[in-house]
Amino acid sequence: MKKALETIKGFNTIFWFLLGYIILCSIFVPNFFSLYNIRNMLGQICVLMTVACGVHFTVLNGGVDFSATAVISLAGVIGASIMSDATGLLAGKWYAVPVAVTVMILIGLAFGLINGFSIITFKMPSFIVTMAMQMIGVGLALLYTKGRTIALLPASFTRLGTGYIGVIPYATIFAAVVVLVTHTILSRTRLGREIYAIGTNPKTALISGISVKKTIIKIFLTSGLCASLASILMISQMESAAPGFAGTMFIDIMASIIIGGTSPFGGRGKIIDTFMGVCIIILITVSMNLLDMRWFIISIIKGSIILIAATIDLVRQSKVRA
Repeated sequence: MKKALETIKGFNTIFWFLLGYIILCSIFVPNFFSLYNIRNMLGQICVLMTVACGVHFTVLNGGVDFSATAVISLAGVIGASIMSDATGLLAGKWYAVPVAVTVMILIGLAFGLINGFSIITFKMPSFIVTMAMQMIGVGLALLYTKGRTIALLPASFTRLGTGYIGVIPYATIFAAVVVLVTHTILSRTRLGREIYAIGTNPKTALISGISVKKTIIKIFLTSGLCASLASILMISQMESAAPGFAGTMFIDIMASIIIGGTSPFGGRGKIIDTFMGVCIIILITVSMNLLDMRWFIISIIKGSIILIAATIDLVRQSKVRA
């Protein structure tokens, strides 16, 4: 009993907010716990969490990765154009899906490498580099598809987003593996310790023998990889790909990370808290849609939450420095 009470006391504010919001939704939001809505929320949580895990690394470093959504769009349309049963370059080939998935992952890694290399070589702020790459990626996706949607993806691929093992969706298992791996890297490995150290004080980290440049490259490679994995998951759920699929996702990514308590100044934050932040953002979006609220109201609410969370972190930072 004592251990149980200690565990409950260890839960942070974000957990209790999430639990309270779920209870309120179950009372006031019609059809919130319907099977269709639960599946819908799970699907959105899986995609958002997968990409947020990678961006989480960059925020821990005191930076950001705006290009994550562009990777989702560009990797998605190129992968779909390779394996589509209708117009794919390898339509009907048994190796179409493996080739498409490999290309999608390579696109994410390429973006991560370019971001990291530009930051360490030209000493450019991450928000400038990744914003430029975001614009390039979206432009390339539109140019490549001419704004069209690519559909008729192979069933062997879409099963990842729509299939189940018993009652557990493949997508949930996929996202859970990403969460587990990234959490383990940050909490159990030398790389994780180096990321926290650099985010806290890059000069001190350099003096203590940490290879700051190599670590930054690894951080952005991880972000690019997670974005490409999110792209794979998203288009397998949608059973199609379009250049605008992830267009408005970045605000949800950053909201999830900041609400989860990760400091935008770097050096503090946990993957599990980002997961709870993701759940809150998806719950807010879905519940407000079920209540038939306008999109701009939802946007105001999300923006207010980000501002409040960032202000709280700023106050905490000021107290620590004092």
